[in-house]
Amino acid sequence: MTKNNNSYEDKIKRISDIVEMLETSEIPLEQNIELVKEGAKLTKECKKYLDDAELTINKIIDNKEIDFE
Repeated sequence: MTKNNNSYEDKIKRISDIVEMLETSEIPLEQNIELVKEGAKLTKECKKYLDDAELTINKIIDNKEIDFE
């Protein structure tokens, strides 16, 4: 089974792993900087995903494309 590292859930997991490493590991400053950069990039991607999802949901609701009954 191929793991999809681009899914929202995988990105959130990676962000969590990065935070844990930054909080608990004694890693060199340069590696810390790279982890912060990666975390910031992933956070931006997740925010865009959520913004797009919200827009889609609002379009569905506004256009009454779904009957909730």
